[in-house]
Amino acid sequence: MASMGAPRMKDVAEAARVSTSTVSHVINGTRFVDDETKRRVQRAIDELGYLPNAAARSLTTKRSQTLGVIVGDVANYFFSELLQGVEETVRSQNYSLIVCNTGETLELEDHYIQLLLSHKVDGIIAMATSEQWMSVREAQVRHIPIVFVDRAFAGLEGERFVGVDNVRGAYLAVEHLIELGHRRIGTLAGAQGLSTMRDRLHGFTQALRDHGLEVPDEWIVPSALSAEAGHAAANQIVTGPERPTALFIANNYLTLGALLALRDNDLRCPEDMSIVGFDDHPWAAVTHPPLTVVRQPAMRIGATAGQMILDSINGTEPEYRQVVLDCELVLRHSCRAIQGGMPSETKAVRPMSP
Repeated sequence: MASMGAPRMKDVAEAARVSTSTVSHVINGTRFVDDETKRRVQRAIDELGYLPNAAARSLTTKRSQTLGVIVGDVANYFFSELLQGVEETVRSQNYSLIVCNTGETLELEDHYIQLLLSHKVDGIIAMATSEQWMSVREAQVRHIPIVFVDRAFAGLEGERFVGVDNVRGAYLAVEHLIELGHRRIGTLAGAQGLSTMRDRLHGFTQALRDHGLEVPDEWIVPSALSAEAGHAAANQIVTGPERPTALFIANNYLTLGALLALRDNDLRCPEDMSIVGFDDHPWAAVTHPPLTVVRQPAMRIGATAGQMILDSINGTEPEYRQVVLDCELVLRHSCRAIQGGMPSETKAVRPMSP
C-alpha cells in the first residue's frame, strides 16, 4: 500500500514487485534492466505519479541534467531562435536549460557564471559580453565543458565555438549595393567592442576597398545596439551636408532605428535611401518596403552548439572544435538600382559561400 503524501521510490518498488535499486537503475539508466521489468517499473511510476528527486538522481549519475545558456539579449529574435535550436537538440537527452540574460552587462555576466557553477550545471553555452572571461577559466578548472557561440575574443583559439562568417556576410551585402550602382555607401556599425560588429565593419570596408571605393569617416557611425541608438546614428548620417545613397546596417535593432530616422526626415526607402540589414526578423518581410537582409542560421547555430556540448559531456570529441556557418543574402525590395546598376529583382537569394 502506498504511503500517504507524495509517492516514494519504495512505493514504486512495492507496486512493481522489484527492489528500490532496480527502480533507481531504470530511472537513471545506470545498469541493464530487462524490458519487462522496465515496463512494470514505468507503469508503477505512471500510476502512482512518482516524480524522481533530481538532487538524489544527480548524486547517482554525477550529472545535474541541466545546461546553462548565457545570452546578451533574450528579447532579440536572433537569440530566441538560437535558444530554440539548443533546446530542441539537448531535449533528446533529457537536458533542461537555465537561461541567463545578461542585458549586455559585465556585472550580470559574472553573476550568472557564478550562479551556474553553484548549480553544478553539466555544461555552459555562452555568448560572451566581455573580451576577457575570467569566470570561464574557473569553470574550465572545474572541468565543466563550455561552448562559445556568436562572439569571439582573444584567446578563443582551440576553444569550442560556433558562429558565422560575419566578414563575408557583410561583404556580400555591400557588394550587392555596389552591383546596383551605389558608390556612396554608409554604415551603422554597431558596438565595436563586440567581435561580430568589428567583423561586419571589416567586411564593409573590404568590399568598398576591393571595388576602389572610399567612405567618409562621418558615414561610419558606431553605436550601442538598440533602436534608439540606430535612430540617432542614422539621423547623424542623413542630416549631414552630404548623405550616401545606401546604408549597410549591422544589426536588426539598428535597422529598425534607421527606418524611423528616415521617416522622421521625410526620406523614402529605397527611393531616397537603399538599405541592407544584418539579421532577419519576421517584421523585415512585412515592412514597407520588405527589407533586404543578411540572414544568419540562428537555429542551426544553436543546434550545433547543443550537439557540441552534449558530445563534450559524454566524452566524445567533436569532429570540429570551431564551426563557422554560412549566411545568405535575402533579396527583397529595400534597394534600388542607380546609374545603370543591375535591377535588384533580377537577382536570386544568394548564399554566403563564395
